[in-house]
Amino acid sequence: MTVTLRRVFLVVTPLALAVVLWFHPPGGEHGVYEGIRHDVSAWLFVHTVFLLFMPLMAFAVFLFLRGLQSRAATVSRISLVVFLVFYTAYEVTVGLGTGVLTEYANDLPAAEQAVVADAIQHYNEDNILGDPMSVSLAAGLLGWLVAMVAAAVALRRAGAGWLLTLLVGLSALFAIHPPPIGPAALLCFAAAAVLLERRWALLARPEPTVAPTPEAVAT
Repeated sequence: MTVTLRRVFLVVTPLALAVVLWFHPPGGEHGVYEGIRHDVSAWLFVHTVFLLFMPLMAFAVFLFLRGLQSRAATVSRISLVVFLVFYTAYEVTVGLGTGVLTEYANDLPAAEQAVVADAIQHYNEDNILGDPMSVSLAAGLLGWLVAMVAAAVALRRAGAGWLLTLLVGLSALFAIHPPPIGPAALLCFAAAAVLLERRWALLARPEPTVAPTPEAVAT
């Protein structure tokens, strides 16, 4: 990956996802179906994009850690795999699965809608894959949180400044993806990428050579 392509990827990826997440439907207090039935197209769009961007965000963190071989960097890389496995399972179930079932229910008569709405509610409350805190969601959230905190620690120990370290740590809040928290965390991620690229550029800059003085040449 060229330097220019890497820089564009690290900045544009989180910013593009932040824009999409602003369209995340808020849901509702009267059941899952009633909360998203009128915004099901937006729900499906946001969660489809989110699912596609998850591996891109994980890859971006891998780029953050390039060249780092510390224990914290290793913990971060392993945690990213946990995030991808478990959060993908949760996202497919609660995100896309709920959207598809809601879209189907919208085309049914009122009496049948009530039955499917109950099924959607039960589907979302599954202890393994659903909400509000299932095994897959808890493991996925923990995976991303640990990955970003460990990445912040690894960068700090490698000499990164406190601002960069703080921005990487705040990016952990992306695990709570609905707005405003998710987009704000992604803005922190993009800002961290800019600072990190500046740091890499400074480290790659060759040391200036000092011309020898006439006295030194004479000796």
